[in-house]
Amino acid sequence: MRQPLLLKSARIIDTISGEVREPLDVLVSDADIQEICPSIKRDASSIQELDCHGKFIIPGLFDCHTHLAALTRQPLEVQKEIHDECDLGEPFQEDKLDELVLSDFVRRGVTQVRDLGGPIDILKGLREKASRHQSAGPDIFFAGPMLEMPPLRGAQMNERWPGWTMAVTSSADAEEVVRSLHRADVKMLKVFGRFETEVLDSLVSCAGQFNLPVTCDPGPTFFHDISVDIGIDSGIRCFEHAKSVWYTVLKDRLRNEHDELRGASPEVKNDFVQRLFDMGPESISISKLGKLAEVMNETGTLLCPTLHIFKFYSEKPQVFSDTEPEKFGPIFTKLFEIGCLIVSELAKYEVRILVGQDGYIPRFTHGEMVLLSQNGLSAIEILKGATRYPAEWLGIADKYGSIAAGKKANLVVLERNPVEDIRNAQSVYVVVRDGVVAS
Repeated sequence: MRQPLLLKSARIIDTISGEVREPLDVLVSDADIQEICPSIKRDASSIQELDCHGKFIIPGLFDCHTHLAALTRQPLEVQKEIHDECDLGEPFQEDKLDELVLSDFVRRGVTQVRDLGGPIDILKGLREKASRHQSAGPDIFFAGPMLEMPPLRGAQMNERWPGWTMAVTSSADAEEVVRSLHRADVKMLKVFGRFETEVLDSLVSCAGQFNLPVTCDPGPTFFHDISVDIGIDSGIRCFEHAKSVWYTVLKDRLRNEHDELRGASPEVKNDFVQRLFDMGPESISISKLGKLAEVMNETGTLLCPTLHIFKFYSEKPQVFSDTEPEKFGPIFTKLFEIGCLIVSELAKYEVRILVGQDGYIPRFTHGEMVLLSQNGLSAIEILKGATRYPAEWLGIADKYGSIAAGKKANLVVLERNPVEDIRNAQSVYVVVRDGVVAS
């Protein structure tokens, strides 16, 4: 049995009301919050006390778009590159990269992740490592393989990580895939790339029977099967990457031209896509973006923009492609520009935005939060997007996402108020994971 922990006189950031509450005591016992009140008397011999006067408590953060399996089965030189990029503050240890990175997530206040693509066996192994002790890593909620109709765009990932992506061939197959993944203990599903509408409808419907939420990454920016409007009609309530919105909000003449070219040659399609990239924000209908925002709010649909990864690749395209960095740098620069526009417009309508990095580098989670702030989201909305909103979407808000008696004691004590400046979410004083001080 864990020693009870008393956090004395901290100001709770309420992710339900958005308020910063007056100083309160928080009593933690075992892995849960037991009591919150102005003053809790204690037996000094049985309770560990932590003075939090002048400090702030937030729920443990979610990173809502990770791919942690990519930390495994990497060549030694790639392990070293990832270690250096993570800025872990610890010496490199061969084949210990995953453990070091998982621990660094917790040190930075990320006590949960929503992993959106990777082999189930690897992710279960990482989850087991993370649960060995309270600072070993975050709670991992995973989708397992990305689901798509053949030919598989993600097939190359299966060469090193078998089970990264999985084919769904028909409506009947979709239902069987959902059942098998449910038995494998996934907590959500991710559809990716090509999907016929009938098959997608069957998959989403069957997922609903098992209370598995579905998120969508359409894959290519254009000439894909699952636009945001089609996905919403099928019952999908979360979309990955701000660029996934671009096609849906094209100006009418451009969307009509796009659709007329669906059967055209790759060369013709590429020329059209290049023209859209050259136009950038001029290709977008702001009024259509506003109407989409209204639909997203009406249906409770979320967006995980992953702005940071596009900024990162625009600045370091050689990380994405060491053979053609000069080609991909401008592409990611434009995708970042478009993503910023989409987020800033959706923020005006208070569309619910999730915080996710599309990777495995712990410091990128906070980088994403800063970018969301720079593009119009208030600090409290960003905090909700890293706490309350993912917990609600996953169906685990009874234990995660806010601070209240009975909820899991994954907590972050901060030196400074994150509502005043989201950068203050990086001022970590103490992390409590599973009811125990982890850092």
